[in-house]
Parts: sequence; C-alpha cells; structure tokens
Amino acid sequence: MPDDEFCEVEVRGVGHDAANRVVVVLKDPYDRELPISIGHCEALAIVQRMSDDFDPPRPLTQDLLLTLFRRLGGSLRSLRIDDLWEMVYYSKLSVEQEGKLIDIDCRPSDGIALALAAGVPIYVADRVMEEGTHPGEEEE
Repeated sequence: MPDDEFCEVEVRGVGHDAANRVVVVLKDPYDRELPISIGHCEALAIVQRMSDDFDPPRPLTQDLLLTLFRRLGGSLRSLRIDDLWEMVYYSKLSVEQEGKLIDIDCRPSDGIALALAAGVPIYVADRVMEEGTHPGEEEE
C-alpha cells in the first residue's frame, strides 16, 4: 500500500498535447493533471478499457497478463508511477503472491491499461506529480 508520498489518481482521458503527441492524462484529488506521452497502441488499449461497453471477443494482452497472474497464484493490487528521470516516467505493478507483495517494473502506459482492466488503483508519487505537471516535460 502506498504511503503518504503517493496519491491515488484517475485516468481522465487520452488526447494530444501541444506538440501533437498522444498523452494519457491522470488527475489527482487536488485537480492536478499529469500528462504522460504514450504510444498509439497503448492509447487504444486505455481508451478501450475506459469504455463502458467494451467487450472484446477474445482476450487482449491485459487479459492474458491478469490470467497469468491468477494461474501463478498472484493478483494485481495496484500500479505506482514512482519516478521521473530525464523526462521518462517509471512505474511498478504491485502483485500479491502468497501474502507477499512483488514489484514488477513496467511502462506507465502498459501499467495503466492493465490497472484499468483489473480495476485496481493507480498511484502517483507526489514528487512526480509536481515535476510532471510542467508544460513540455511529459515523455515516456
């Protein structure tokens, strides 16, 4: 469980920034918005997961990973976006297995799609939220 240095965010949407890059926008309880530059495929996965009527006929990548976690005795608990270094965001999936939490490094875009598929919370480090809200500094 994240400590006081993290806050839970919601996925506000996917769009384009001023440089016409695709971004996912995260919003915290203080109305701060964090745009993170992502790829087109990841954007599609996030948009699909945000749709109320999304019902894929076959399992997608996120479904596959969630099934793997379950079959190996684990379950996804959260995504933490915990660092921003040289304009690159870093994140970790928190997976519980046999009562222990295991952190797995992942790209934020993949982690967001997976967190949405699993219905688990997304947390952002307060320092990352502060640094990342500056215009022109969002990159993955």
